[in-house]
Amino acid sequence: MSRKTVTLREASINPKVIRYHLWGIALLMTLTLFGIPLLPLVLPLAWVLLKRYYERLHIELTRRDLKVTRGILNHEEKTIPLEKITDLAIYQGPIMRLFDLKGIRVETAGQTSGGALVTVVGIEQVEDFRDAVLEQRDRISDRDEEDAADLGSGVTSASVGDPASIELLAAIRDSLARIEQSLKRND
Repeated sequence: MSRKTVTLREASINPKVIRYHLWGIALLMTLTLFGIPLLPLVLPLAWVLLKRYYERLHIELTRRDLKVTRGILNHEEKTIPLEKITDLAIYQGPIMRLFDLKGIRVETAGQTSGGALVTVVGIEQVEDFRDAVLEQRDRISDRDEEDAADLGSGVTSASVGDPASIELLAAIRDSLARIEQSLKRND
């Protein structure tokens, strides 16, 4: 059964990110010296691939998840439960500073690899997006703690004032009483 989730926020990508990657590629190829003759071939190809990659990159915050969809040849979709997110690190390298870009790393609890689960460069207003994700994560954990406290006290939102829940609980109570009586008779 598929549930439609409500999107709270979508990340937008800064168009400067393509130029940032092209500069990085050009710098790396220039430093290797043998890559210099290949620059006229590699840079247009890299531009096309990067443009397509960032057109397909979609990051959205829902009530319970952070969803990242990306890829050119291999399409990848990651749904990260907010309660599993342990850190959203923002980083900025020297070339990124030239283009006024920042990257974000999503790290989760129970992560098997040593690096970040998801790394994305070029989200506009990345600090605001990170804060929105963390606020939503905290709302969920606060709500879960309240629900756990309610369960511990025997009071749940379903049991207060809902006639169907009250009927069901009464039927369960009566069934348990009958089972206890049967057990006592068999002893």
